[in-house]
Amino acid sequence: MNDADLAASIERLMARVDYYLHCELDEEYDHDRPDSARKQLEVALREELLRASAIGLVSSIASTTRTGFGGADLVA
Repeated sequence: MNDADLAASIERLMARVDYYLHCELDEEYDHDRPDSARKQLEVALREELLRASAIGLVSSIASTTRTGFGGADLVA
């Protein structure tokens, strides 16, 4: 995961954190349901962790494929 991907991931999560905090703390958001906002925050965290894990897995596989086989072992 590069810096741009990480920054985008953090930005997506912070938007959910902000919404959750507004539901919990701001009087003007009393009509919103904090439990619903918390669930959205949990889902967003899971999605971002899965995305980061998938990127790491793909990067690891790609790196292993490049260094492990070196192209010379391929049969045409």
